[in-house]
Amino acid sequence: MVSRRVGTRGGTSLPPEPPRHGGDPAGANAVLMLDPTTAYRTRELAEIRPTSFVSGALLVRGQDPATWRALRDAAADAGFVVDEVDGLGLDLLEAAGLAPEHREELSKVWVQRVTLVPDPERRDSVFRALDTWRLLQSYRARVGADKQRSSDVGLEHPVSRGARPNPYTSPHPYTSPHPYTSPHPYTSPHPYTSPHPYTSPHPEGLSLYAEAGWGGRQPVNWLGPQPSTRLEPGARPRPNVVVLDSGIGKHPWLTRSHVTREPEVLGAPIGIPSAPGGGESSGSGDRFTGELDPDAGHGTFIAGLVRQACPDAHILGVRLFHGDGDVTEAHLLKALQLLALRHLLALEGRGPDDRDAPYEPVDVLSLSLGYYHEQPEDASFDPLLRGPLDLLGGYGVCTVVAAGNDATNRPNYPAAFAPRDGLGDRTRVPVVAVGALNPDGTVALFSNDGPWVRFWRPGASLVSTMPTTFDGSEAARNVLVNDRGETRAGLDPDDFTAGFGVWSGTSFAAPVFAGELAHRLLEDMVQNRRGSTPAQVVQRTRAVLATMPAIGARP
Repeated sequence: MVSRRVGTRGGTSLPPEPPRHGGDPAGANAVLMLDPTTAYRTRELAEIRPTSFVSGALLVRGQDPATWRALRDAAADAGFVVDEVDGLGLDLLEAAGLAPEHREELSKVWVQRVTLVPDPERRDSVFRALDTWRLLQSYRARVGADKQRSSDVGLEHPVSRGARPNPYTSPHPYTSPHPYTSPHPYTSPHPYTSPHPYTSPHPEGLSLYAEAGWGGRQPVNWLGPQPSTRLEPGARPRPNVVVLDSGIGKHPWLTRSHVTREPEVLGAPIGIPSAPGGGESSGSGDRFTGELDPDAGHGTFIAGLVRQACPDAHILGVRLFHGDGDVTEAHLLKALQLLALRHLLALEGRGPDDRDAPYEPVDVLSLSLGYYHEQPEDASFDPLLRGPLDLLGGYGVCTVVAAGNDATNRPNYPAAFAPRDGLGDRTRVPVVAVGALNPDGTVALFSNDGPWVRFWRPGASLVSTMPTTFDGSEAARNVLVNDRGETRAGLDPDDFTAGFGVWSGTSFAAPVFAGELAHRLLEDMVQNRRGSTPAQVVQRTRAVLATMPAIGARP
């Protein structure tokens, strides 16, 4: 799990965008580890497992006054008070004017974020930092056997790429001790078949996927054509695929006719806005070294994979985090809730206002992130994140999630929301978890597994789009000008101006599947033209999912 600290900006409860680095380790937004051997628990509590959580903050679902009263009472017993409540877009829901049934459904799963601070009325001059986990157990003891209210409050988890800070994307892809420096780097009879071609502390296994030449992020040339579309720009039907990730950078494959960057709902961005000259523009958030961030280009790479699998898809690129991959569950929930609001408005035929064209419904949502929950064996363990995903599934949206990159069968969420058997509840489209395959069709060594991982797609050494604006501070090791004035050079490891790269991770297997699903949905829309009520869309998407092979063909 991520253990980066989450800082605050401008005194608000939830920063306007995920922080890059730093924060106050003693403050209300430090990220702490939950140790099951020392953690407080109620007598009825199921077994708990290690996880990370944001100190000083809790997530609260719904508007039940009894829930909020019990939470405030538990905080008061610990000497704390609720300081701020961030509605995570609740004001937009209240102003949207949704149909009553839609508003009621979304309100039931809507989550807010609360921060807690020491009670200023208490006379104690010395206090202990808030143990959010202990406060949560105190709240649950108060509500007793009421499972509904017990699950209304939960920890805020940091969420990351495949449950690691980075999806096999070492920030220095050429930093093994001897990557290209053998005594005879290009004259050995077998220049790339040394028994130990990369002598890092872990030359084999998982770490090998991080090395350039073995699936790690590196620039490459692309000689093929752009994915060929068969529909005219703006034609309908056309599947809409949402990518919640690092944003989508500049690339000739990813123009306005194929991508909507930073989509909004009722004038508010669903994710975080791009900073001028930063993020997917430069790829580096470090103004001192200029090196590419570990996840820089992640969203652009994913968008290119979707386009390869479904050239006619329209992609909505929601920017959820910076290139360092840091994001908290509150930011993820806010984006999902606003996306659900936009989707419901689309189903009602509404747009930003009466003069604008209506929003378009979402068909597929691609998520390449996750975290490990502390109580995965408890049936009511995490309804806060599951709520908006189930709501979207009930209205025809298929959420496709990366299985995770930790080579474990420990449930990684939201991937592990996928049904263990079949397609689950017939009234909604299920969450789909996707594991990664090597180019030879074997399962990638890093890929998580478990009964919730039903589908497998290529996820190692894939080629896709990278922002053409990326050229980090690293440079080719050898550069010379010969007697004819020609510049000769070795490879520049972080110059992606050619627009393409190689990368590995279940982060990329998921959008391959998402693109395939979008393509099959398009074929079904064109051939069958079935009804478009939510129930009909659900059944149509479930029927298409049932035809998807468990293991996809090699690209």
